[in-house]
Amino acid sequence: FTYRLNTLRQVFWHKEEAAPPARPAALLRWDEVPEDFVECFILSGYRRLHCSAQECLASVLQPTNETLNFWTHFIPLLLFLSRFGRLLLLRGAGDVPFHHPALLPLWCYASGVLLTFAMSCTAHLFSCLSPRLRAAFFYLDYASISYYGFASTVAYSYYLLPGLSLLDAGVLSRYVMACPIMLESLIFDLRTRNPTLFVYFYRRYFWLLVAAFFNVSKIPERIQPGLFDIVGHSHQLFHIFTFLSIYDQVHYVEDGLAEFLKAAPAAPTYLGTVGYMLLLTVCLAVVVRRFLNVADLCKQD
Repeated sequence: FTYRLNTLRQVFWHKEEAAPPARPAALLRWDEVPEDFVECFILSGYRRLHCSAQECLASVLQPTNETLNFWTHFIPLLLFLSRFGRLLLLRGAGDVPFHHPALLPLWCYASGVLLTFAMSCTAHLFSCLSPRLRAAFFYLDYASISYYGFASTVAYSYYLLPGLSLLDAGVLSRYVMACPIMLESLIFDLRTRNPTLFVYFYRRYFWLLVAAFFNVSKIPERIQPGLFDIVGHSHQLFHIFTFLSIYDQVHYVEDGLAEFLKAAPAAPTYLGTVGYMLLLTVCLAVVVRRFLNVADLCKQD
């Protein structure tokens, strides 16, 4: 009996070692995943819940409904890394070294852009690890968008607001400060003074409107549910037009930097740039932690 048992064990171990690697799990339909994981009008292409990190990484090369959500932000992330690397590290901003105070707002802005794309990639890639991690990643994704918005304001305040022709930024009301660059363009004829910047400025807002349209309307998958599950659904289009809007924004931030370096009215300080960004980071971390503590999803793990 012992001899036969050992023989069976050897045969079993041999088969286990010779077995081919496990095939990726089949994709699921909308009614096979938790309700919170279902996207409107997306009927198939869902990854199973509780995938391993290795399975999540492998899924970027598989046709799931998250694959292009990842790539439409990962490729722009690489493009912006290259662009900001040239500006900040390879003297793309002129003869100013990377540690010069004049570049502090650009460092803040670059960190906001890169963090937004990196966090979105992470959220879409690892959203099927667990309900708690999915919630955490997407809360951090939303927080990174807030970080980017504030970082853009820091760059505007130093590189673009000082260049206003007639408008004194110090006397603007709190309601008008929300769109100072728009006022500069409308009131002081940006088309005549800087035609190239005019194109980038208005084209950016056109891309934002198109991105918002796709994000809200859920077109085209609303028209033909199931047809655009893998390629062409609204969130992928939202990503593409968001990238185009930020790409145009970088142009006029860079143009503002060039003008700022010619005659800087006041050198940026660490407290007024990096200090504010660190304070915002702490505040966002507290908010995200609180949301995770009260979210029902956290209790499902």
